Amino acid sequence: MRMQSLKRSVAVTTLALLLTTTFVAAQSEEPALRIGRHTQQSKDYNRIVPALTLDRAAAFRRVNPSGAASASPRERRRTPLTDRATALSRTRQAATVETNSFGTGGGDIFEAEPNDRIAQGVSLPVNIFGRISFDGDVDFFSFRALAGQQITIEAFAARLRNSDLIADIVLFDTDGRMIDREVGDEDVDPLIRYTPFRDEVLIAGIADIDDFGGPRSDYMLNITRGDDVDEEEPNDRSAQRLPGLPVTIFGDIDGRTDVDFYSFVAVAGQTLIVDVDAEVLGSRLDPEVNLSDPETGVEYFYNDQYDGDDSRFNLVLPHTGRYVIGIGAFDSNSSGFYRLNASLVPAVAAPFVSRAIRLSRKTIEVSGSGFGSGSVVEVRSRGRSTSITIFGTLRAKVKARIGDVVTVANAPDDRRSNPVLVQ
Repeated sequence: MRMQSLKRSVAVTTLALLLTTTFVAAQSEEPALRIGRHTQQSKDYNRIVPALTLDRAAAFRRVNPSGAASASPRERRRTPLTDRATALSRTRQAATVETNSFGTGGGDIFEAEPNDRIAQGVSLPVNIFGRISFDGDVDFFSFRALAGQQITIEAFAARLRNSDLIADIVLFDTDGRMIDREVGDEDVDPLIRYTPFRDEVLIAGIADIDDFGGPRSDYMLNITRGDDVDEEEPNDRSAQRLPGLPVTIFGDIDGRTDVDFYSFVAVAGQTLIVDVDAEVLGSRLDPEVNLSDPETGVEYFYNDQYDGDDSRFNLVLPHTGRYVIGIGAFDSNSSGFYRLNASLVPAVAAPFVSRAIRLSRKTIEVSGSGFGSGSVVEVRSRGRSTSITIFGTLRAKVKARIGDVVTVANAPDDRRSNPVLVQ
């Protein structure tokens, strides 16, 4: 009997040791990287501007300039000016207009005339669709630049099938000093890169090199912050480490089930802006993107479309440390190339959430500051209209579980708070 009892004790001890070893091993591994499949989300298509019809080579030309032929080679018949000094290059100043969407990114927008004497205010990153409407027309755009963060201004004109514009782009400061100027030709579009030494407002301008204009003088002007980075496979199970933000990542979702992950380190309280360009450039990818904590596996935010089928979101970062951005194909139904810009800006004017509690099975209460009458409570990245607003408190009717992630977005531009977990 004593021998059987001893054997039983040894067996129990051995099993306990095995379970402990397994638990410790599991704890030592990072949570698996993933994108929550939010297939229940509505797919209300909301593209405002048209999508271009570029192939991968044309869309990626700024990181792979070899093969300079345009996407649709053609001979342009024009008589150039002898000095090729456009009205744009002779301009020395344009008054500026600030934008209210500094912390959200501008996304895909149309130019707003008149913008030849007063620059149209835009927020980065941005794709501006415009036209040099008549001979001698110029378009100006003002934006806030941050010290040490490279600005890239890229014109799309020679690459557009229905445009005869030969782009001339210029960068000014608010004193009218020309910082840089680049000119394209019939096959190659111009590009400006500039890193400011201080926070300042800059002005980008675009015109035709020969001062021509008209219905076949369309362009898209892409303005972003950060260095350019190529995707490095494999990055589907472990994240590719980024040198720092801001960056523009040039990558591909090679198959319907492919996912790409990118990790970076940031400080709590900054606003992260993530903007994916795929459909807008002609890619067949219908992207989805998220932000997660690689240590806990918590998904802080998810978005599958904002500018048409392209994803974009902003979020105040909740802690200092490492984060992971994931990108894939919505519902695993597409593939294609993408350009993903991730940048950090101050969180000034963003709402702040201090607590989210579950009042009942279908009601949560969110406390914080910076809320407005149009504030929306988001549970698991899905917006819910606010039913009551009292002294910095929002209540929303929504089924929520303990541990669900809650954020608050303010109208009209969806400026978003930090994420918190439902208690």
